[in-house]
Amino acid sequence: MKKGQLPKTPAPTRKPAVRKKAAPAEKPVVVPRGSKKANRYFVLFFFLFAFLLYGNTMLNKYAVDDNYVTNNQQVQKGFRAIPEIFSTHYVIQQGNMGSTSADYRPMAKATFAVEHQFWGTKPGVSHGINILLYWALSVMLFFILKRLLRNYNILFPFMITVLFMAHPVHTEVVASLKNRDEILAFICGLGSLRLILKYVDQHQSRFLFFAILLFFIGYLCKTAITPFLALFPLVLYFFTDLSLKKSGLILLALLAAILIALFGPRLFLPPVQHTNHFIENPLYFEKGFWIRIGTGFLTLLFYLRILLYPYPLLYYYGYNMIPVTSLASFWALLSLLIHAVLFLYAIWKLKGKNILSFAILWYLAGIAMYSNIVVPAVGIVGERFVFNASLGFCIAVVWFIFKIFKTDPKSLTIEMDSRLKILAVLVLLVIPYTVLSVSRNRDWRNLFDLYRTDVKSLGNSAKANIDYAGFLMNTVYQDENFLRTGAVNQFKYQTIITHYRRALTVYPKDYQTFNDLGTVYLFMGKNYDSAVYFLSRAIALDSTMQPAWVNLGMAYRDQKLYTKALGCYEHILAVNPNQIKAVFAMADVYNDMGDFERAVSMNEEMMKRYPNLEMPYVNIGNYYMLKTDTATAVHYWEKAAAINPSYELCLQLQSLYVLRGDQEKSEYYYKLGQQIVKQSQ
Repeated sequence: MKKGQLPKTPAPTRKPAVRKKAAPAEKPVVVPRGSKKANRYFVLFFFLFAFLLYGNTMLNKYAVDDNYVTNNQQVQKGFRAIPEIFSTHYVIQQGNMGSTSADYRPMAKATFAVEHQFWGTKPGVSHGINILLYWALSVMLFFILKRLLRNYNILFPFMITVLFMAHPVHTEVVASLKNRDEILAFICGLGSLRLILKYVDQHQSRFLFFAILLFFIGYLCKTAITPFLALFPLVLYFFTDLSLKKSGLILLALLAAILIALFGPRLFLPPVQHTNHFIENPLYFEKGFWIRIGTGFLTLLFYLRILLYPYPLLYYYGYNMIPVTSLASFWALLSLLIHAVLFLYAIWKLKGKNILSFAILWYLAGIAMYSNIVVPAVGIVGERFVFNASLGFCIAVVWFIFKIFKTDPKSLTIEMDSRLKILAVLVLLVIPYTVLSVSRNRDWRNLFDLYRTDVKSLGNSAKANIDYAGFLMNTVYQDENFLRTGAVNQFKYQTIITHYRRALTVYPKDYQTFNDLGTVYLFMGKNYDSAVYFLSRAIALDSTMQPAWVNLGMAYRDQKLYTKALGCYEHILAVNPNQIKAVFAMADVYNDMGDFERAVSMNEEMMKRYPNLEMPYVNIGNYYMLKTDTATAVHYWEKAAAINPSYELCLQLQSLYVLRGDQEKSEYYYKLGQQIVKQSQ
């Protein structure tokens, strides 16, 4: 029996089985190197490095498109804005050329409302939060890389994270407050990946549930999370033993989350109002297959270039910075060759789960949706578009650094000589990257500095030149001296004309640029011949649009060509009888012609139709002032100010009450005018 007793004792075999069942997470393997104390040092280093790179952005103000998400009346309601944010479009903009309402990114926009509730309108706080988010993203990235590369030396994921953080191409994402949505989407993508890996390691369904939920939230931050649909299966294949079937089921669940996030809001959102413009991306209008392919590969070559040589960095590109070209172009063919070699190498090494293969495929998956091949991208290219894909680039660069010194990144112990050489190369990359990033941050300090700096390198960008000219034009129209005397700074005036003309050289078919340039000649330069020429060119491009007709009528009126002026306004009213601006303009012309009664009656008719509109009162007040009936003019102007005061109107009333010696009312309208100026800034 003694011989038979040994196999009858099952306890020794059962205990290992119990241990095996209780240790699916294998915690020592998940965090195999270093203690919690060491991890805290890594976290602290990334915190300090993030503020070294981007701390100077906290001195910046607002810049491009920040009015969409932070510096606007909706967000400034604080917590009260959140229901409105979740029930409206991301971009809501009114203009004389039409309205725009598009996109749905409530999660990102809501962060600014919450921020405003606690700190008010403080751009420095907003920039500080962006830095903290970038730090959080970097920490998350490092620990995910540690999990994926747990058989590698800790130096490998550390160097990847540092290189990723330092790359200057990320300055647009961090320094531009509007691009917080990019950071949040990437954080949600990485967070979902982390939870999926926990699900694979620990086989607990709750991790998968929260991964799907976080992915859904990420899509509500921005659609930039979409590439993760390809990246998740890529990671699962390279770094786990999960079956193809289970990976497919996870992918289907994530796809379902995106579809809900995409189509759900359409049930309650108003219709999208958005017009694609040629100067943003000609591919909106180009249907040729080979043109799309050729321009797409030129786009991909651009992304490789700014990753390898990130200078100069620019806030916007558009037409014609990246020319529309066929695949027969030398540069398009070169790009095709490069990307074909990269892809074929990655596929060749796919079966062996080679880390360089993973890096290439991550890069290609991350950049594919911005290549213009399937869907045109706003601005043709953008530095923010390479944010996700740059991780694949950083992995590849670090891999090459190790290979240069014939060091195996999987070696847990690396000789001091090799370690110093590897770190020296990293430092030689990171120092200029850091200098470039810190320097570039200063360009984002405000909209004027950004436009003025970047436009020097954007001679072929029609929109960038329009942006700069339009910004300067608005500053002139808001200038108190210009409003009071009509005098304009000649340097600004010539700069505006230069950049509008440059934009027309790049793209001579833009209605709005012709119209805007015509108004500059009309209102600032009093150059009526040039004004009529450019406004007529705008009308020749599109005679159905009203702004150029209105401005052309003003140009004729200033030249006392009243019949031509009336003809312009009659044309507008024939197309749209409810265009009240044309009615007011006609009334002004009749008053100039000496028909005072007709001018007044036309405005009185508008009072009846639009009782909450101040313009009829302003106009009648103007007519009485021209007749030197100051008392009646003030009577009508005060009625206008009671409905909707403007700075110009307050300035007029203040001046008149000064002349009358009415200190109380003079001071009242002065303060009201200053309040209006502050609100407009």
